[in-house]
Formats: sequence, C-alpha cells, structure tokens
Amino acid sequence: MKPTHLAISAIAFAVAASIALAVIRGFGVGDTPLAFIVGAIVGTQTGAILHARLPDSIASASAKLMLGLLLAVVAVLFGFIVHSAFGGITYPEVTLPISAIGAFGFPFFIFNQMFNAMRKSKKRDS
Repeated sequence: MKPTHLAISAIAFAVAASIALAVIRGFGVGDTPLAFIVGAIVGTQTGAILHARLPDSIASASAKLMLGLLLAVVAVLFGFIVHSAFGGITYPEVTLPISAIGAFGFPFFIFNQMFNAMRKSKKRDS
C-alpha cells in the first residue's frame, strides 16, 4: 500500500469514528466503543478501495498487515483523545486495547470483499 493510501485510510477512520461518536452521544443510543467499530470498517474499506485502484495490486498479507497496524494505532490515539477531551469511555484500559485488536483484525476479514468487488468493477470498465 502507498503511504498516501494509508494516510487517507487513517483519516477515514478518524472522521467516521467521530461522526459515529457524535451520533451516539447526540441521540443517546449505543455505546462509545461502537464508534471504533465504525471507524475500523470505514478505514478498512477505504484502504481496500484505494489499494484496488493500483495497477497490478493484490490483496496481500503485507497490505492487510500495514493497514491493520495503522488502524490499531489510530484507534488507540482516537480513544486517548476522546477520553481525555470528553470522558465517557467507562473502562479505557480495557476498551482501548480491545479496540486496537479489533481495528488490527478488520483488514484480515473484510479487506478482500471490497478489494475483489473493486477489481471486478475495474475489469468490467476496461
């Protein structure tokens, strides 16, 4: 994966998680950790879409590993910022590591679906 694609994926995680957190807090439904799940899904899908657009790219384990590590770090940073600024994460010492593990794992489970869909679409268009 290109560094710019990783950066865009990290930004997508942060934006999606922020929006999800605003909705959760604004409507009083759900729990704060749900924002981490939304961020991980959006960050993974963004990375898969951008990686699939590269010529001759494959859904390699190294691409998933890079994306997973990045999203895990972003999840922890996002959690620290949210907890220090707003509070509301009841058990941050439990929630943040679990969020990091989940964010790391998402690329290994859902990356291929979006990547393959984008590759099929690319082949059809050409």
